Amino acid sequence: MNSRTRGRHVRQVTTKYPDQPHWEFDTALLDVDEWGTWLYMSAGTRAARPGREMHTRVDSVTLVPTDAPVVPTFHATWDAPQHRLRYAMYADMTTPAHWESDDVVTMVDLDLDVVLTVDGDVRLLDEDEFEDHRLRFGYPDELVATARRSADDVLAAVRARAEPYGEVGWARLREAQRVFHRYR
Repeated sequence: MNSRTRGRHVRQVTTKYPDQPHWEFDTALLDVDEWGTWLYMSAGTRAARPGREMHTRVDSVTLVPTDAPVVPTFHATWDAPQHRLRYAMYADMTTPAHWESDDVVTMVDLDLDVVLTVDGDVRLLDEDEFEDHRLRFGYPDELVATARRSADDVLAAVRARAEPYGEVGWARLREAQRVFHRYR
C-alpha cells in the first residue's frame, strides 16, 4: 500500500482456505503507523458473505498489520445498545494481509479467533471449526502451525494488555470517531 490519504476507501476482502469467498466490506483509511494500517468502519456498514449479510452495530477500527497473521478489530462498545454486543475486540487469525492495490486488502481467514468480551474475558473461539476445516480442506502443516502460533501469541498479548491490545487500539478507535464523525 502506497497511498496514505486519510478517508480513502479501502475494500477488505476475506476468503476461506483454499479460495472460498467469505466476508467483504468497505472501510476508510484512518492511518498507517508502526503497527500497520488502521481502517475505520462506521456503525451501519454493510458486511456480506455468501448466504449472509449484516450491518455493523457500532463504529470500529481494524488493524491490518504489515506482516502478522492476525487482523484485530476494536469495537466502540460505549455506543452499543445494552446487551447487544458480545465482543469489545475480535481478532481473526489469518494469513498475512496482501494489498492487491491501494484500495483492496485481502487475507485468508484461518478460523481461529481471539476475543475480548465486553465483560473483560479473553477467549479462543472456533477451535472445532479450525480442526474440521484443517481435515476437510487439507490445510498445509505450515498454515496450521501459523494459525496456532498466532492464536497463542494473540491470547497472551490480549491477556497482558500488550500493545496494540492495551491502549493503542482503543485510542485509534476514539481518534477515528473524532475524525470521521465530523463528516456525517
